[in-house]
Amino acid sequence: MKKLFFSLTLIIVLTIGTIYGVLFTSPGNSFVASIIEDKVNEGQKDVNLKVNNFVLTMDKIVFKATIDDNSEINVFGALNIFAKSIDVNYNINIKDLSKLQNITKQKLNGSFSTKGIVRGDEAFSEVIGESLVASGKTDYDIKLEKFQPKKILFEMTNVRVDELLYMLNQPKYATGLLNIDANIKNADINNLDGIVNTSVSNGILNTLAIQPKANKKAYAPITFSSKTHTQLSSETASSQVDFDSTIASLNIKKADYNLKENSLVSDYKLFVKSLSKLEPLINQKLNGNFTAIGDVKFQNNNLDLSGSTDIFKSNTTYKVTTKNNKPETVKLNMNDAQLAYVLNLVDQPKFATGLLNIDADIKNADLNNLDGKVIATVVNGLVNNSIVNKEFEQKLKDKINFDAVIDSSLEKTLASSIVDVNTTLANVDMKKAVYNLKDLIFTSDYLLTVADLSKLKDVTGQKMRGNLSLTGNIKQAKDELNVDGQTKLFGGDINFNLVNDNFTAKIDGVEVKDLTHMMYYPEIFTSKSNIDVNYNTTSKIGNIKGSLINGQFIQNEFSNIINTFAKFDITKEIYKTVDIDSKINKDIINTIVNMESQYTTIKVPNSTLNTKANTINALVKTKIKKYEFDTKVKGNLSNPKVNVDTSKFVKDKLKNKVKEKLEDKLKDSILKDLFNKAPTPQDQIKKPATDEEIARAFKEMFGQN
Repeated sequence: MKKLFFSLTLIIVLTIGTIYGVLFTSPGNSFVASIIEDKVNEGQKDVNLKVNNFVLTMDKIVFKATIDDNSEINVFGALNIFAKSIDVNYNINIKDLSKLQNITKQKLNGSFSTKGIVRGDEAFSEVIGESLVASGKTDYDIKLEKFQPKKILFEMTNVRVDELLYMLNQPKYATGLLNIDANIKNADINNLDGIVNTSVSNGILNTLAIQPKANKKAYAPITFSSKTHTQLSSETASSQVDFDSTIASLNIKKADYNLKENSLVSDYKLFVKSLSKLEPLINQKLNGNFTAIGDVKFQNNNLDLSGSTDIFKSNTTYKVTTKNNKPETVKLNMNDAQLAYVLNLVDQPKFATGLLNIDADIKNADLNNLDGKVIATVVNGLVNNSIVNKEFEQKLKDKINFDAVIDSSLEKTLASSIVDVNTTLANVDMKKAVYNLKDLIFTSDYLLTVADLSKLKDVTGQKMRGNLSLTGNIKQAKDELNVDGQTKLFGGDINFNLVNDNFTAKIDGVEVKDLTHMMYYPEIFTSKSNIDVNYNTTSKIGNIKGSLINGQFIQNEFSNIINTFAKFDITKEIYKTVDIDSKINKDIINTIVNMESQYTTIKVPNSTLNTKANTINALVKTKIKKYEFDTKVKGNLSNPKVNVDTSKFVKDKLKNKVKEKLEDKLKDSILKDLFNKAPTPQDQIKKPATDEEIARAFKEMFGQN
């Protein structure tokens, strides 16, 4: 037993001696210093720690080291290991934090320096010092019990926000001065007691750092400031927040954050002063202002946000919840939002006035698994004619009232809607409007009904009568727009299709007489139409080509004039085909027309219509049996000049003499060359056509009143 006792004693003494020799002797200090160097520098490329002096004894410590010759660490003072007491000074000066990334495991920039003293024992100790961070001064005084923080005094003064962001390897989103004043009497998270005040002054947002792709035009600077006052009590931090900027202000009277449960309960009042100030941040022009007041709760990654707002001058309430940081439910009730303010928000002119109401009850707001109902209505809608006329070069005069109902059901990734839009001009109904939120594709059927075409005159610029019903389908995708439509009109069919900017249409079997009646054009011709239209809405180039089948002139002033000077009833002629070929180039339409019957040939070798200037310049070559004459139509479409050349009727000198005798009676009439034979008593009874009659007849022929 005695031998065992001495053996154990010897082992203990040797162990203590070994530890002492390793830790507290000069060779041992050198060995420990090399271990520290090897451990820090292991696997490092940009870090080279060099311990210049390391002394550790039973009553003192000295540690001097450099990092790449641009940073130094200096620690020295008294140390009593057995009494667990310390009284040392430290001075750390790092000129380039970026070189410590392999140690800090986070990219840092800039410089950092701190100095102070650590003194006390296990029962009570304190750390008192100061730091230079982001050009600001920081003072700290930390009291510890059993090496756990108990009381903390912390004051950070005039820290530059941009330098602090740079230090944390963040873009320089803003400039300003940050101040923090903390007086924590008890830092125990279960029994907190203290006050923390923060403030930011002279803040200016760096819009180019936030939105690099923002419009480079000059904007007024976005300034901001903030103040917070936080009271620590038990395990809760209760804060008051006042944030103000040129964009918005946020006021929070009480935000209770439970540090132990990581939960938040807060009120809020947000006043957006000017949405237009957001343009350099979001690269989108918005307008308007609004106020939102409500409460927010956050616990276990679940958010509950509720409140009310006057956005769009409305009376709106809302409630939004999330679960595990994902959208869960949305309830929104918007009453009497003003359309003018909705348009103003997205920087659009005041095209219309009216009231917008939205009632949304979304039970699942997950965009991949939607479930809910949204009903939007527009009442008392009124188009602002003066604004529409200015923006779209229209000539609206009559009031245009409208209302609409959009009833949408949300399921999975689809929003399926029934749309009903009623206006004083026309009605639009969609029974199967579907928007795929995942693929961003919209498809729908539609029914367009116009009960009274005369009401479209201000919109189309064309006087019309009757009614119209048009059905079709719409598809809108990222790079695709496809609209088709069809209607039955006057015994025929009209079908059209718009694919992106290419428009095609086919008019088949439509009765021309009824169509001209609808358009208030003179009813001078009856036939069935077979027309194809191709037009590019971007280049504004296209063509209209086709024919009129089994056409006949209707008795009218034009046919009567032809009968007068040619002794021919043109209404009995049947034109099996009337070929029409028009080329459209922006505002210019060039048309060629060929029509031939048993005894007549009518050709329009060149007709130019300028839709912008509202002018026409056309040549009509006519042959009736053996008679030929040309007609020129030129001038404003509303009242063109019509000139008829009848010189080819003159066959011999005798007819010229007869013509001379008639000149006194006809004076300057363009019909003075009409007759090809000497007048008979019957001819003298029937007066020849006058200039006004022939001009009116050809105006009628070319669709003018």
